[in-house]
Amino acid sequence: MIYKEFLPAPSLQNKIECYWQFIIPPSSTNNLQPIHHVVIPHGCPELVFIKNSTFKQNFIVIKGSSTSKFNIDIYPDTFYAGIRIKPGQMKWLSSISEADLLNQHQLCPESSWQPWQQQILESISSDINIEDLFNKSLLNEKTGYEYQPDLRINRTVDRIISDHGKTEPATLADLAFLSLRQLQRIFKKETGMSLKQFSQIRKLRHAILQLYFKQQNQQEMIIDHNYADLSHFYKSFRNIAQYKLDDFFKYIDRIDHQQMV
Repeated sequence: MIYKEFLPAPSLQNKIECYWQFIIPPSSTNNLQPIHHVVIPHGCPELVFIKNSTFKQNFIVIKGSSTSKFNIDIYPDTFYAGIRIKPGQMKWLSSISEADLLNQHQLCPESSWQPWQQQILESISSDINIEDLFNKSLLNEKTGYEYQPDLRINRTVDRIISDHGKTEPATLADLAFLSLRQLQRIFKKETGMSLKQFSQIRKLRHAILQLYFKQQNQQEMIIDHNYADLSHFYKSFRNIAQYKLDDFFKYIDRIDHQQMV
């Protein structure tokens, strides 16, 4: 299994955190049984394109932000490609309420597919450059719904993502030119998550990336991410991911993470 992430074109980075692809190769033994897959939350909604070559089936799924681990059965000989949308921006690609879709996902009926989405499903394969395909589709086609983004939410989300959830809530409120109570209320209404939830998720995600992919020393990670000690980090992981950290690392050892952004 191979996983990669890609940054979108600069002009799209205000709406999209990244693109990703996940390739499940055909079974060498013709075993078509599903593989139980676990995704640790990143706090962002996603538009996911799924192409299974064995069964000749294509799907588009809109997935809401997750605040805990997400379980899914994945099948051999399947290509997954996703657009990870920043919180507060889902109205750009879907008419579905972002807050209502929290911790849920919805299959998009084929009758609702837009031409650019159909083109992506026809084009995706292990040989295609997903970064170029998504950029071309999103930059050159009329893909988005008409909407007015809330710049206060945008500034808050960008700061939380860029500093990995370590900015104090009062500072976030100042950036949004709101009182903390106002920001908490608006953020919850727009995204379905609390400000605290999203910050904790982003901090935990970055800590895991540093530990697993960057091989950072545990003590350095604790200090960098403002955890009181290692036991508090483990507790935070269990509370958010609902999974044992060692078990999660054993699982992702099975996946070739070729590129992370």
